[in-house]
Amino acid sequence: MAQQPFREWLVQKSWAHGVYYAKAVACLLPPAALAADAPYFGVAPQHWPPGVAGLLAWQLTAELFFIGVVLADRFLPRLRNSEAALNTACVGAMLLATWVGVVHGGMWGDLAIYAAGATFVAAVMCTPSPVRRPLYVLSFGVLGLAAGLRVGDGVELLAALVNPFCVVVLCIELDRFMLARNVELYAEMQLAEAERARADKVLYNVLPASIADELKRDDKVNAVKFDNMGVLFADIAGFTSFSRALPPDALVLVLNQIFSAFDGLVEKYGLEKIKTIGDAYMVVAHHRLDALGRLALDMGEAIRRYNTGNGTELAMRIGIHAGPAVAGVIGVKRFLYDVWGDTVNVASRMESSGEPGAVHVSEAVYLQTRQHFSFAAREPIDIKGRGRMSTYWLLGHAARLEPAATP
Repeated sequence: MAQQPFREWLVQKSWAHGVYYAKAVACLLPPAALAADAPYFGVAPQHWPPGVAGLLAWQLTAELFFIGVVLADRFLPRLRNSEAALNTACVGAMLLATWVGVVHGGMWGDLAIYAAGATFVAAVMCTPSPVRRPLYVLSFGVLGLAAGLRVGDGVELLAALVNPFCVVVLCIELDRFMLARNVELYAEMQLAEAERARADKVLYNVLPASIADELKRDDKVNAVKFDNMGVLFADIAGFTSFSRALPPDALVLVLNQIFSAFDGLVEKYGLEKIKTIGDAYMVVAHHRLDALGRLALDMGEAIRRYNTGNGTELAMRIGIHAGPAVAGVIGVKRFLYDVWGDTVNVASRMESSGEPGAVHVSEAVYLQTRQHFSFAAREPIDIKGRGRMSTYWLLGHAARLEPAATP
């Protein structure tokens, strides 16, 4: 038995193809029927050749059947995933093919429409369950019975059964081929989907999800201006002297362990990591500036845990500023999502003018987040390119006031 995901995929595919062809037949059958029935329009029904009434009934029934399939798909979309609905449509199509085979074959010995209907079922209405092959055999039996009632001679009967037998054999082989081809197609699609998911995972690790989607959709990314973006820079104080005593592979391992912990925190707070440069780490917040403050506090805690576990004495120097900035992608090869503007420069100065183990923030950050955190004012300092600025130390989360006791 086919696996359930494949069965569901095959049902949806076969139903969609069947509806497509049903629309075509529903549009083409009326003019074709009018052209075929034109010779009988001026003749009284009692003078029609045998079988014409059955042919007209078949034409009407076939038109209603194919219109019914189209309407069912339109107004009952759940049928697109129903294997029972697909099997029912197969049975209906095969009954129509057998009926026209009996009528057309009996009148003119022409099985072209029968062959077209049977091969339509075999090639298009591919079902996960083996319901079609028994239909071909039963159809051949019905045609054989009709031929036996129509001709009495054994040789003539065998001659009459040659064409339907060939059609049935063709349908059985076509059925087997189409099922195998669908299995191969599904496997190829799964492989392609896995490769695409793996490529997307790499792309989404390099770029923010919205930027990656825009790049895939438009093959370019337009720069976006933010009126108030929070920017955080973090640097491991004294890491240059610390790294001199380490071999290169050990140095990479240390940075990987520390920055991997930071990556988890960035994802936890829904922020955007921009880049790492050596032992520096840059993160931005498009809206939630308070999340950037929580990240800074947790980064300090993460480095303390690393020190406890590894016997080191590393400390983070963190700076945060908020203001207008522009974000986008530069280049066409090895492209990089980055942020530019004076806000970025000031955030970098906040970090470089801070102290190990402390979070140094600008007045803009203080004013926007003072309800969330506790701060300590610092003496105004000179910031390159900005002159003297009032800055603050972010000490921790704001203390929660205990509710007053009811007397």
